[in-house]
Amino acid sequence: MYVVSFQSSHFRNLKEMEFHPDPGMNVICGENAQGKTNLLEAMYLFSGMRSFRGAKDHEYLAFGQKECRLSMSFFDGERTQDAELRIGVKKKAFLNRVPLESVAGLSGSIYTVVFSPEHISLVKSAPQIRRRFMDTAIAQIKPDYGHFLSQYERVLNQRNILLKDLRQYAALRDTMDIWDQQLAKLGTILTIYRQDYLHKLQKFSKTIYEGISRRQEDLSLSYISTVFSEEWIGEKYDDARINQYFEALCAAREQDVRQGFTSVGVHRDDLEMKINGLSVKNFASQGQQRSCALTLKLAEARLLEKINGQQPVIFLDDVMSELDQNRQEYILNYIGQCQVFITCCDVLNTLRMRKGKIFMLADGKICTEQTL
Repeated sequence: MYVVSFQSSHFRNLKEMEFHPDPGMNVICGENAQGKTNLLEAMYLFSGMRSFRGAKDHEYLAFGQKECRLSMSFFDGERTQDAELRIGVKKKAFLNRVPLESVAGLSGSIYTVVFSPEHISLVKSAPQIRRRFMDTAIAQIKPDYGHFLSQYERVLNQRNILLKDLRQYAALRDTMDIWDQQLAKLGTILTIYRQDYLHKLQKFSKTIYEGISRRQEDLSLSYISTVFSEEWIGEKYDDARINQYFEALCAAREQDVRQGFTSVGVHRDDLEMKINGLSVKNFASQGQQRSCALTLKLAEARLLEKINGQQPVIFLDDVMSELDQNRQEYILNYIGQCQVFITCCDVLNTLRMRKGKIFMLADGKICTEQTL
């Protein structure tokens, strides 16, 4: 799967352009505020997802414009398809000139994985960022996961409301078992999904990080559960695991009543990363942390390809900063099984690139193109 051509009109600061990328590696160079990230964002929207920058629709429009238009031709492994987005008062999407009910209708037509500077938070920030990464990635390959997750969040919310009400209405305590049993069943399912995903992701992330570090460092991933010990997590969904989850909720019940929220469960779990046995969050350098976050996103792409049979398009925004030359060389030359788009400020970062295209972007338009 790869982008054949892309056109934009009145999108942010991008000038009207027609862009023909390489099916492999593409590097987009230019100084800050020239439109590099805008170009990646515009192409990413064809995945049917919202902007990876959290932008609202009106922010896409160039100054003084009422509508922007984006067009993309892409090869899906069997044939070339044409998609179009029109964003104004309303957002409209077309696939092969057929109007879709919503932009979400493009989901599944083209798969993408994106890395932006904000993704360094996968390593440095609070556990909910890492849980969100797992939840989003699993939902792409396991549609049932999103259903179970929404059910869990609904039951969790009800339990938390009940915990607060118990301070005034002690008689409600008898209803706690009902909510805890539901939470235990759903929480056990979600734990098994997450652990299974990390087990598969570990195989790809280990290989990728060995390449990035030139086999100098070893990256390991593990799922930290607030309910189960690691040996208790597996593919088997049975009464023993459900009962252990239920007992953990019961054991924390008095503390939860005092605090007014549920203190154990998948909503409190975490993904732990270690380099050579040491915590990435606490002991890794900036370059190592960026490499780990990037590895997770690249491993996500490889796993998505293995399960769906489709190579996703990979967008890497400002990935070169804080990486040494060896790590830059690996990114440029050894992840090209998929189509990749990389933005960077310094064209010198591309000196070790062996194959692909380099585009210079200035004032919202591509001014030069070089094929290697």
